[in-house]
Amino acid sequence: MIKVLQAPTDPVLVRQKFSIVGTTSPENAGKAIGLTIDDQIKTSGPVVGADGAWRVEFVFLQPGNRQLEVAIANESVDVPIEVVAEAVKPIISPRLRFAPLPQNVRAEEAFILRGFADSYQEGDQLILRADKTIELARPRVQAGQWQASLLFHGSGKRLIEIIGSDQDRAQTTLEVQPAALQVLPRSIWTSKPTPSDVANLQPRRITMHHTFVSPTLSPSANQSQEIQRMRQLWQSHVGGNGWSDIGYHYVIMPSGRIYEARFERKRGAHDVINDGLGIAFDGVYTSATISPAQFQSAVALCTTLCKRYGIDDPVKLVPTPTNAFGIRQLPRICAHRDRVQTECPGSGGGRTIRLEEIRQAVRQRL
Repeated sequence: MIKVLQAPTDPVLVRQKFSIVGTTSPENAGKAIGLTIDDQIKTSGPVVGADGAWRVEFVFLQPGNRQLEVAIANESVDVPIEVVAEAVKPIISPRLRFAPLPQNVRAEEAFILRGFADSYQEGDQLILRADKTIELARPRVQAGQWQASLLFHGSGKRLIEIIGSDQDRAQTTLEVQPAALQVLPRSIWTSKPTPSDVANLQPRRITMHHTFVSPTLSPSANQSQEIQRMRQLWQSHVGGNGWSDIGYHYVIMPSGRIYEARFERKRGAHDVINDGLGIAFDGVYTSATISPAQFQSAVALCTTLCKRYGIDDPVKLVPTPTNAFGIRQLPRICAHRDRVQTECPGSGGGRTIRLEEIRQAVRQRL
């Protein structure tokens, strides 16, 4: 009787040595094992031990479903071996998934992306990435799920990946609709980003300004003129005031075009306290009134920012720290002169920039 006790059950590699171990009757001790390869090639193997144990070590040089026949005396046993050219990669079932995608995602509007993380530990960190290169967030697993708040500035199809490891990731395509609010990016007027060492900002309010730069541009001014004005403002703030960047977060031109200034997630330099976003109407509004296009753009921009940062009532008075007047009861959309001893952004009460009208219009849209 010949019996196999141990043989490969998983595929072996070409040129990988493997062993087959077995037993036979002690009567066969000292006899050579006979080997037949694929019913064609015969060769002699090792001899049987005194206790009837035997061990064959072998190497295949070609891949395929191979067979070794092990024979002793008049008995034999077949051992099938799967031989592969390269290691078989384990099949890993995906553990990361996306929940149903939100509908009508628009540029400049924050939204929540959610999904599931099966068999992950509580608190494990994942990577959310766009278009193979842009890291969006690092959500952590909570109760087998993950989520992240996202905001895209541009429209179009975006490839979104949630990544747990090189082997475990999920992909989806997100269609981002054009923004209802059009903001011209900072890259239009400068190649220099907001310095990374500027403190981060979680905006609590919006402070309105005028740039007090004359002459005030015409509502029919072209973008080249407006871009030159943005560069002029930057030079005044950086070269003149010694700041690290332009002080405002947004500038609204008389044409109604909105320009991104300082990155909105970085603390500005516009009302000394700087715990909120700074929006400036370009021009001098000590007595003149902002253009209708500026008013409409201000309402749209402030509405978007209030939604983005959870400002649910821009009219309600709340305790507000100021530079010159201590703690005052002010709306979440306030004027520069409400917090600092200045005439900016023009006449008292914000009449020339239609400040109260802006607040009321924004509240109606929230």
